[in-house]
Amino acid sequence: MKVFFEDLNSTQQFTLSLDHHRDTLKCQSCSKNNQFVSHGFVYKKQHNGITKTVGKRIFCSNRFGRAGCGRTFRLYLATEIPCLHYTVCHLALFLRTLIAGGSIHCAYQSVTKTPDPRNAYRWLNKLQRKLIDYRGVLNARTKDSANRFNCRVRRLKLLLPTISALFSSTISSCLHYQLHTQKTFI
Repeated sequence: MKVFFEDLNSTQQFTLSLDHHRDTLKCQSCSKNNQFVSHGFVYKKQHNGITKTVGKRIFCSNRFGRAGCGRTFRLYLATEIPCLHYTVCHLALFLRTLIAGGSIHCAYQSVTKTPDPRNAYRWLNKLQRKLIDYRGVLNARTKDSANRFNCRVRRLKLLLPTISALFSSTISSCLHYQLHTQKTFI
């Protein structure tokens, strides 16, 4: 099922045309099709305190004669990262600063304007767990460019060459990765 969309209009069009997709959409839980119903919007509180619409919900209906499981699924804008207050743009700037040679602390502080970098290490942990997915998209190991990055942190020696190769390939940003693979970047 497609999870990431370019804009809210395309998400709205997709949820309005769920009947046209009845043969191709199957619930991941109960494997039934023709059970999906639009179920409202997804709102997210941003890092600056503003609440904004970031997607729509659909659910596998078990009401009104339908035999679905009742599970709700979220469809997001590609500019958003689920379960993270910051957007894809913030994460991309953080990664580009690291690739350019900035420290973790400085990169996180310049992007988020917060002095405490502890969430930067959480981001790096999540990125490291997704390293296999990034290399799967690249279909290659990136050991040859590992010498280009002179980092003290072992995690960055493994992560930065892959992220750099990913950004220089057909997938030029986190947003394109989410649209292309339909998986969250982090």
